[in-house]
Amino acid sequence: MTDLRDLGLSSYEDRAYRSMLGLGPVSAMELAEASGVPEGRIYDVLDSLETRGLVRAQTHSRPKQYLAVEPAVAIDRLVETRSRELRAEIDRYEVLGDQLVEELSAETTVDERFLTTAIGTADATELLLERIEMADEEVVMVADVFTSEFDVAEMGPNVLDHVGAAIERGVDISLLVPRDLVAEVPGGLLERIEHPPFDDDAFRVRFTDRLHGGFFLIDHVELCFEVTNPMEPDAVVGLLNVKDPSFALELESQFRKHWEQAERYDPGDDPSGSH
Repeated sequence: MTDLRDLGLSSYEDRAYRSMLGLGPVSAMELAEASGVPEGRIYDVLDSLETRGLVRAQTHSRPKQYLAVEPAVAIDRLVETRSRELRAEIDRYEVLGDQLVEELSAETTVDERFLTTAIGTADATELLLERIEMADEEVVMVADVFTSEFDVAEMGPNVLDHVGAAIERGVDISLLVPRDLVAEVPGGLLERIEHPPFDDDAFRVRFTDRLHGGFFLIDHVELCFEVTNPMEPDAVVGLLNVKDPSFALELESQFRKHWEQAERYDPGDDPSGSH
């Protein structure tokens, strides 16, 4: 039997309400006897049920009579009350989460070197999307090819979701790729970057043919490198995540030089370069 306690009632309240449904108007003592709720608790139980809108009281009768409201009405009221309580709890947790992020972020040391790896396409993609999600200022993406494991049609929308979310929270996105790489992107994804938030100045794409490999640079201090299989150059075996501000600064300097010489791409342009 489904337990009304799941909707916030106590065991005694559950038993009292169920008993009342088959009794009609009933006094407190009659209900205590029928439901098995102790006489010393029955008035508190009835007061609580009345406050919740599950019973109605006939105050002019002696002794006072109580009547259960219809189950459909009672359950609607319980669900509404419980939903309101849960929404308040969710709000409390979200506020608590924001406070903890702020407190813990203040204790984070970003200047120390750190290196981690993710093995396999799924874990590598998850790690990369996590780092994009954590970006505060800028994400630089440099790539010369799509690896054989990266299904653009399947995985592209999820990547765009994370990039779009980053743009919306104020992160600049710079993408440097060969022109023919953009031509491999399905039309639906290209159409998507013609609309908000990708039409913002914070999202920039440029073309260059002077690339040999790729990396992701996050907030000027963190780098992600795809690790390729030396026997299958277009196959990725994992992702290397490096936090090293001095190394990141050196690569960023090289990136800026290539960026200034690269050809600008505007959403809506033909990526093939034909007119």
